[in-house]
Amino acid sequence: MIIRNFKNSDIEEAEKITHLVWGDLYANENSRLQKLIYDFTLEYYYLNETFSFALDENGLKGFVFAALKKDKNNSSEKIKTKINTLNEQDKITALNLLDYVESTGKEVKGVMNENDLMMGLFISTQKGGGKMLLSKLVENACENGIKNIYLWTDTTCDFDYYQKNNFTLVKEFECIVNNKKINTLIFKKPLLNT
Repeated sequence: MIIRNFKNSDIEEAEKITHLVWGDLYANENSRLQKLIYDFTLEYYYLNETFSFALDENGLKGFVFAALKKDKNNSSEKIKTKINTLNEQDKITALNLLDYVESTGKEVKGVMNENDLMMGLFISTQKGGGKMLLSKLVENACENGIKNIYLWTDTTCDFDYYQKNNFTLVKEFECIVNNKKINTLIFKKPLLNT
């Protein structure tokens, strides 16, 4: 397995992996809405090529996206245009998710400093691949003078993974996402080499 920088050409394979890993989370949604959700999530978090890595072994097996506090793109505006083409129920679902992602991202950026990273998306289908991706991100962050890595997750994900990898919980809050109550967690990993 090799770890390399993530490229725009990896997006289609990354969407398939995201769908594979998150399939049950959006199983009740039609395929068009699912694709919109996966595409948006990838585009929203793929902000900085320097801090985005792919796990490759005869095809994409995982990836991690991280970005500086200042990094931005126009994915929210692009998704709003696509949302307008959906039926009313799907519009509500998509807008609710967009609001959740944006507001949670603002919460994370609110605790970050300018020389910190936000890990936005982290998925692996290869056993041990997540650890390899995280190690590469930490190594690269240290080389670039990053002080801390932050991320948000929620109780629908395997958030214990982060505590096992020396992230500490800095904030927890309750959210309603598409009529479901979930707890959202913000974690921080201080980098000792900076």
